[in-house]
Amino acid sequence: MKKILLTLASAAMLLTSCDDKLDIKPYGSSTLSTVDELETLLNGLPYLWSGSDYFDLEVICNNTYRPWNGVADYIGNDNSLRYAYFTYDESIDRADLTDDDYRYNNLYQKINYMNTVISKVPGADGGTAQKKNQIVAEARVRRAWYHFLLVGMYARQYDEAEADKLGGIPYVDNTNSAEEKTKLSLKKTYERILEDCADNVLEKLVPTGVDNVCRCGLDFGYGVRARVLFQMKRYDEALRYADLALKINGRLENRSAVKTTGNWILDYDCPSNYYLIYSDNSNLGDLYGYVISPEVAACIDPDDYVFKYYVAEPYMDPAWGTPYPTVPEGCLQSNIGDARCNVWGLRSESMYYIKAECLIRSGQISEGLAQIDKVRASRIEDPEIYADKTGLTEAEAMKLLQDSKRFEFIKTFENFFDRKRWNSEEAYKATIVRDLTSLGLGTYSLSPDSPIWVFPFPMNAVKHNKSLTQNY
Repeated sequence: MKKILLTLASAAMLLTSCDDKLDIKPYGSSTLSTVDELETLLNGLPYLWSGSDYFDLEVICNNTYRPWNGVADYIGNDNSLRYAYFTYDESIDRADLTDDDYRYNNLYQKINYMNTVISKVPGADGGTAQKKNQIVAEARVRRAWYHFLLVGMYARQYDEAEADKLGGIPYVDNTNSAEEKTKLSLKKTYERILEDCADNVLEKLVPTGVDNVCRCGLDFGYGVRARVLFQMKRYDEALRYADLALKINGRLENRSAVKTTGNWILDYDCPSNYYLIYSDNSNLGDLYGYVISPEVAACIDPDDYVFKYYVAEPYMDPAWGTPYPTVPEGCLQSNIGDARCNVWGLRSESMYYIKAECLIRSGQISEGLAQIDKVRASRIEDPEIYADKTGLTEAEAMKLLQDSKRFEFIKTFENFFDRKRWNSEEAYKATIVRDLTSLGLGTYSLSPDSPIWVFPFPMNAVKHNKSLTQNY
């Protein structure tokens, strides 16, 4: 842990030490001139703050409730984003209520740093040709990933038949701040993402994983391409790149030690991380106080190591206990203080589940379920072996995958992106129902094609860019 904190502190110091050169001049130019100076732009803390005290992607999926307050308290204002997302109210003008959006701003800021690296490193002083190529390749892959997160939130789900007719996002590939960044079609946006993680880019990355939590190597490169193709429903291709990523880093975070220690510590240097982007800057973990819905709580295996053996000191509380606020019966609240989730990044578990779904869809049901078993074996004491089940249909195997994956990826972007993708497929689309009848507040439903699945562009961006028409 000390090593990781020192790494993070060093990254911050690197950025601070060149603050005098980080002033972005008019038109986005930078005074950084050497390879070593420019490389510091890749060493920033891997952090993305949502700007709110609830995780709206998981709220929309009916996976979580806001901590510390009862439901009645936070849906009392019927003209707020919070109300719109908790009640699925499509009549609320979400764009008008979105003056700013920390995620949107922060991701494009990260993209600007990547563009500075990409544009200046080739002609910079110092560094070998190989090092320059590696740095530029890493910046391009990270630029692809940041755009992928943006398009997954601010545009509709990709469908090949409609993608050229639907709106995407601006794909920013330069540092000219005076140039209007025109919104591309959804198809063109994904084409640009794939160009930035194409094979000729990936082959220049560090050919392994990397130890620095602020940086990434080829496992992340393959993982990015796999995750993008997966979201595009190009499952055969996604399977190939998920396999390649796992061959470099198939390590899984093993939670069996909780049985003897009574504590689950998930730290920044978790061996399954390909690239870390966390979201909580408190001294407690991302999961502390997190409230999961009854539907997610039902997905927890009773023999889950953390659920069964974790004891929170000094009050001897279990990992998941009775919620503090007034929420529907069956919700659970986390007492876990040392688990720092990879909220916006990638880890090997993502690749195992991509591989599993792709195999199940191809008719290789047992082989696909075996991938889930590999993850479950590091999570659950004496787990049921899914691959041993015989005669399962694709739909039945997918239900096992969906329930297992839903809890595995709580408080990450994955559940939102998955449900959005499944909602575009007749076999797996679903209407989400939030049942608040136990609180006397009725029920609320979200259809698969609701505009709520697309976040509004913030007004502070729209007013400066006429191409940013909303995508819903």
